[in-house]
Parts: sequence; C-alpha cells; structure tokens
Amino acid sequence: MKTHSFIFISILLLAITSCNNKQKKDNAPQQETEINKTDLSISNISVLYYNYIVESEAAISPNDIQLDLPQFEKDRKGVLDATIDDSIKIGKLKSRIDSLRPAQQPSPIDARLVAIINYTNGIQDQLCIGGKYVNKIFLNGAEQETDNQLLFLLKNYIGFYPWMIGDDMFAMQELQDASFPKGPFVSTPYYEAYQEALNKR
Repeated sequence: MKTHSFIFISILLLAITSCNNKQKKDNAPQQETEINKTDLSISNISVLYYNYIVESEAAISPNDIQLDLPQFEKDRKGVLDATIDDSIKIGKLKSRIDSLRPAQQPSPIDARLVAIINYTNGIQDQLCIGGKYVNKIFLNGAEQETDNQLLFLLKNYIGFYPWMIGDDMFAMQELQDASFPKGPFVSTPYYEAYQEALNKR
C-alpha cells in the first residue's frame, strides 16, 4: 500500500513540475518580446494626418486616413504625409513612446493622425492620435495615458501646428503645458507651397 502511495505521489509531482515548466516556456516568448521591444532601434516614422480640425465627434478608423494632397490654390484642407528619420528626433520620440502606459478607462480607437513606427528589424507599431483636438493617444489600437510632451514633439516634427489657427491652438492641451520646453513650430514644404499659393491669389 505504501509503495502504491509513493508511486502515486511521485507521478503527481512529476505532472505538476511538467505543467509549471510548460507554463514558463509558454510565457517566455511574450515576456522576451516585451522586454526586447524597448531595446529595438527605430529606422523611421511615417505619418499621415489631417491638416485641419475634423469637426466630427465620431471616431475615425486609421484605415480611413489616406493621402489626400489638396490643390492649395483652391483649398488648404487635406491629408498630408511626413517622414521622421532624424536620429535625434527619433530618440526623443522613442523615449516618450517607451514610457506610455495603458489608459485606466480606454475608449475605442480614433485617428486624426496615424504614425507607423518602423523598427530596423522590420517590426512595426501603429501610433494613432485622435480626438477633436488630436490629443488621445492609441498604441497598436489600445488607448494610452496622455503624454503632452509626446503630443507636442510628434505634431511639431511633422509640421502640424502652422496649419492651426485661433481657438484651435488654445484648445490643444499640450501647448498649454508649461512642464517641458517647446521649440519653435516647424514648417514644411507643404505649408510653404500653401503660403505661395495664397500670395498668388
């Protein structure tokens, strides 16, 4: 009887050990991916964005944002593109992106700006900024806690701010945040082309 009990206990212990080892193996790749993600280098960030405030309160899918260059002699509103490949700018953005934390009460994804983060190993992340005043952050579809410095850096690097006027500027929370320094607004060839078209009217 004692022999049977010993064999039963031995088999039970082996089964538990085997399950624990399998669980550790199953969890290892996910943990490794999460840890290594912050160590990855970004080669560039490609962006599409509305160059005006979209009045619709309804959420916009990232897939709905397609390049739509305006004819500046007729209208300034459209969807513009930009690429960030400067290593210093990328380093500043990556530091903020790596520090993002999931929102406590997430809302469905909304996109007025879509940034595809291209890593040197071929992996991509999707960073969307949504909300009427382009201030809600979504990383790979999940809403994140707000980060005013990230909002300012990303929007400024792509030349977003010169397109904004009046009350729209004051409504952007990152511009009212005095906790970090802000450089001059960046202008782009698109905005310069628009100004040139304005002068010819």
